Amino acid sequence: MSPHLARCLLSSCLLAATALGADAEAPMKKEAEAPATAPATAAPADAAKPATEAAPAKPAMTEKPAEAAPAKPAADGEMKKDPEKEAKEEDPEAVTITPFRAARLPTAKETRTFHLAKLNKPLAFETTRELQRLFAAFASQHVVDAATGDFSKAPGSMTAIAYTIVQDLGENRFLAKGNWPALNGDPLLEGKDAFVVLLLDKPAAVGSTGRCTGLHVGMVALGFTAKFAPLEGRKLTFRREAFLQCTPVDESAAAMQKFVEAIQKGAELSVITTDRVACKPCGGLGFTREAQKGKIEDKRTPCKDCEGTGKLPLVTETKFAP
Repeated sequence: MSPHLARCLLSSCLLAATALGADAEAPMKKEAEAPATAPATAAPADAAKPATEAAPAKPAMTEKPAEAAPAKPAADGEMKKDPEKEAKEEDPEAVTITPFRAARLPTAKETRTFHLAKLNKPLAFETTRELQRLFAAFASQHVVDAATGDFSKAPGSMTAIAYTIVQDLGENRFLAKGNWPALNGDPLLEGKDAFVVLLLDKPAAVGSTGRCTGLHVGMVALGFTAKFAPLEGRKLTFRREAFLQCTPVDESAAAMQKFVEAIQKGAELSVITTDRVACKPCGGLGFTREAQKGKIEDKRTPCKDCEGTGKLPLVTETKFAP
């Protein structure tokens, strides 16, 4: 082989080897570049999908106007504040009177009717003397209405009360020291120089004395600022008996005639009386008998029902009819 031909063959082999090396490096470069270019090529593929397969778009967020927070409801047991009440509490001169215990009247156990048509008839209890007795009880349980002049049933017992004004509470209301007797059928005990709340018909000066017919309306709670020694300037709460000045029914012949005329016109009037009747268990003797063996005299045991008196109180309501 000639030297010229050998050089040609060597050159051809070198060129072929160079071409093969370039072809082998190309796939390796493509694999290295593939991850970087994948997202760029994926976008057109996604865009090519139909609209139905596209991911749903999120709703746009819109800003709502700020709303005022709802008022917080009052908790159970929390009392609403009253401006007027707060003003009264702050006022040192404010006076509060609230009922504490109402007056109680006796409850009737029996009921009967007094017919004026049977007055003084044979075997009838409707006698003139009984009518006078019932009218006296009626006068102690009713007052005269200042507006109409008619009879009105009193909600409590009436009694004469002597008083001395200690402090003016305003609106003809007074704190006084009074004296009054015990009332029958009422839990009110006798009062001796005791504090009492009075509602009078006319104004009165502090230190003045007087006497009136008071209608007992029960016990009240009095809140006030004291203006008398030694408690002057102190805010106090007293629980005291309360009386209203009233006009009782006059026990006169003219008032009784008016009473009878009111019944004849159909007025519904009644009176409650408390009578003492014989005790049935002991027969009014005050004791019971028990035979003893071998002895002539019986054993006497005091009656527990009447406590040995032989009498029992009986509360009766008598209604009047023409």
